[in-house]
Amino acid sequence: MQNNPNTPHENPPLDAEDWQNAFEPYKGHPSAALQLSFCLNALRDYVLDDPVDEEVITGAIERALDALYPHSDFHMLCRKFFNKVVEGDMTLEEEQMLKKLGIKF
Repeated sequence: MQNNPNTPHENPPLDAEDWQNAFEPYKGHPSAALQLSFCLNALRDYVLDDPVDEEVITGAIERALDALYPHSDFHMLCRKFFNKVVEGDMTLEEEQMLKKLGIKF
């Protein structure tokens, strides 16, 4: 999100539907769901610690985001563009877009 002084800096609370959507892939995978529950419980404990160690919390969340990235479409999209550059199959529009993003090739 862009830094806009008219926009609150807080994210809206996550509601039950947000969590149901996020955890849908765990349906039928009880071991993975349990492992994620352990991780979420540890995050909750970090937040409840007195005093709160923000570096521990943000570090844990950053590691979680890094671990999720390979499972996202963004990961595959980046690999697709990497392959196109290596194979010389980039369209002019794709080249221009990547140059605007600061990608040098």
